Amino acid sequence: MNNKKDIYQLLNEMDFDESEMEEMAASELDKAKVKKTLMSSIRRNKKKQSWKMKAVAAVAVCGLAISTLSLAFPAYAGNIPIIGDVFRFLDNGRTGIYDNYQEFSSAINMTKESNGVKITINDAIYDGKTVLLTYSIESEKDLGDQPYIGSWVDIKGTDGGTGSDQISRVGQNQYVGMITGSRLDEKNPESVNVQWKVDSITVEDTQEEINGKWNFSLSLKASDNHVQLIDKNVEQDGVKVTVDKIAETPMSFIVYYNQLISKEVSEKWHDVDVEIAIMDDLGNEYAGVGNGGYGKDNQMNWSMTFQKLDPDATKLFITPTATLIEYTSENHGGVEIIGNGANQTVKQITIPTKEGKGREEFTLEDIIIELEK
Repeated sequence: MNNKKDIYQLLNEMDFDESEMEEMAASELDKAKVKKTLMSSIRRNKKKQSWKMKAVAAVAVCGLAISTLSLAFPAYAGNIPIIGDVFRFLDNGRTGIYDNYQEFSSAINMTKESNGVKITINDAIYDGKTVLLTYSIESEKDLGDQPYIGSWVDIKGTDGGTGSDQISRVGQNQYVGMITGSRLDEKNPESVNVQWKVDSITVEDTQEEINGKWNFSLSLKASDNHVQLIDKNVEQDGVKVTVDKIAETPMSFIVYYNQLISKEVSEKWHDVDVEIAIMDDLGNEYAGVGNGGYGKDNQMNWSMTFQKLDPDATKLFITPTATLIEYTSENHGGVEIIGNGANQTVKQITIPTKEGKGREEFTLEDIIIELEK
């Protein structure tokens, strides 16, 4: 739904005393960064909503002379400033997917410290498909604007998973971030045991690697959810898309779908990728983020999480788009490692030649879903 809020609205919603604001002079580099962020935001607002999640840095601007604002907030642990709703802060009003996650998350406030870096899990939530953890970092040294966190969310008992991570600087040597891990199987456990192990942090500018042990273990109960079985499909030009089910939670809904590719298409193209867009009968367009997929041969199973469903909606119009892809050395490749030790050899994997060239894209007919009430 198009109920986006930008960083200024998020700041306005935060409860703080104006006397706690400290204005500091900004360098020419800081000014340039602010200007670049503003211009990028203006250009981005003119474009169609993007599905992809990217790390963002929020900047507040005061008056005609560009300055940075240092906000003194209560802290979960140590001196880490809290930006209220970290889910929405990192999304920066771009999609609205995480607008309601804070309300239904659990406060964790678990801290581990190693090699001069303190990491705290602030909040956590499991929506039945994806585990989301918000965290804060306090370091003795500058890690750059967006350091790389060497870690993975491990959901115990799953057959495989995917994930993402995004981080933003919020103060001097202080950061907040969110990391996700999504199950790839079709199991629906009421609770999951989760491990988040961080073994390294790489400084953005210098590529210096800080090694340490920041290990977390926790158990999360799934959010309330209502599952509606769908099993409706549409087929065009050798690509069949089936919506299997929809799981609605208090803060989002998840669409499970699969793609089946004909022999003719698979022999012509190296790969086929299907994404879905969703609109309801009230005209709301829902932003979504992919949770990854699994499969074999010519069939893949996918899921996407979308922002909270409008309670007055009675129908969903799901529009699949298929992209046919040629593998090249620029977009695909790999190596095969043969043997061990001194006898180990590395062999470049050859990309087989196929008739399909470049990329082709087409949109299939809508799959119309009558929502259960």
